[in-house]
Amino acid sequence: MNIDFSLLECLDAVVTEGSFDKAAQVLSITQSAVSQRIRALEQQVGLPLLFRTRPVRPTPAAQPLLRFARQTRLLAMEVWPEVASSVSQGQLRIAVNADSLGTWVLPALREWMQSHAVTLEFVVDDQTLTQARLRNGEVLGSIGSDPVAAKGFSSVPLGEMVYVCAASPEFMQRHFPHGLNLNAARSAPALVFNRRDALQADHLTRCLGWREPRFPHHFVPAFEAYLLAAILGYGYGMMPLDQCQAALDSGQLVNVTPDVVVRIPLYWHTWQLESELISSLGKALVAGAKQALDPIHAPEPGQGN
Repeated sequence: MNIDFSLLECLDAVVTEGSFDKAAQVLSITQSAVSQRIRALEQQVGLPLLFRTRPVRPTPAAQPLLRFARQTRLLAMEVWPEVASSVSQGQLRIAVNADSLGTWVLPALREWMQSHAVTLEFVVDDQTLTQARLRNGEVLGSIGSDPVAAKGFSSVPLGEMVYVCAASPEFMQRHFPHGLNLNAARSAPALVFNRRDALQADHLTRCLGWREPRFPHHFVPAFEAYLLAAILGYGYGMMPLDQCQAALDSGQLVNVTPDVVVRIPLYWHTWQLESELISSLGKALVAGAKQALDPIHAPEPGQGN
């Protein structure tokens, strides 16, 4: 099948921007022209490519086309560096968990960004879900906890993030005067990043043997605000040790479960594609992770993950 790349570019823009009108602005064409290109591509493929929702979402048939469009653009950026001067065409999308983005990823990519004329868009999701965004063509790489690479992709170990369950001293005295136990956990408000975040529930299962735990919780979907909410006594919750170490040292926070070590292994997944940009980006992430994360190790029997 010989597909006009301008049609693929239009599909990519609609999915990335989430609507036909925003795609038209990015491509500097009319909304009617965007609709015509999408219809032409759907007729050529013989399948619908978009769910007309808000935001617009790709159908399964669109996902391999999106991967091809973005891989082709990436290679074009390397052959013709002037392409990268356009933000819309020179932007690389990476799926990453919020805790990595808030701690080690930005420092890891600082020198890389200074030597490459591209911009980045970080797509934030839970570490268990980022790889799905890579498989469906949304991003060129993902940082997540799944070690197994899907067909056509590669997986490189980065390291382990160490998490602690922390709360303010006042919160501990009020809700956990005798430490974390099942009765207290049923009523004490927890901090959860968002509805995709299962880290707190997993921790309660690990510590208390509580199957399918149900507990009151605040949703705090922002890296800095999550820490602040814990310090102010809104609830207790899981956070990277690097994020809360200073608060632990100063006494603003205490470790609720000091005997339980929680380690989340992280891996860099990306396309199996000969690309200097992808290769150098991966090397920068691996080097930065080596400085910031613990080495990945197999847990001993009975030890937390």
